[in-house]
Amino acid sequence: MARQGSPTGADDELSAQQAADVLALALEDVGFDVGRAFPMLTSGAGSDGVGFVELGRVTAGIASGLAGVLAKAAGRGVSL
Repeated sequence: MARQGSPTGADDELSAQQAADVLALALEDVGFDVGRAFPMLTSGAGSDGVGFVELGRVTAGIASGLAGVLAKAAGRGVSL
């Protein structure tokens, strides 16, 4: 039987918070100062109860750095 989430979206919101925390740690692991580079990194749940992670607005330099990290990972065969 499939597990049903709570009607308030609390499970989705908790999953989104956990994903945001893991993302912040991963960004720090590759050299970003998350508090400065991604000051608007947050999570929550929309009115439909679906959880989300929001990265927020970043500078062109931060976006370029993130693209570089992802390109190097892809070049080493890392993918989803």
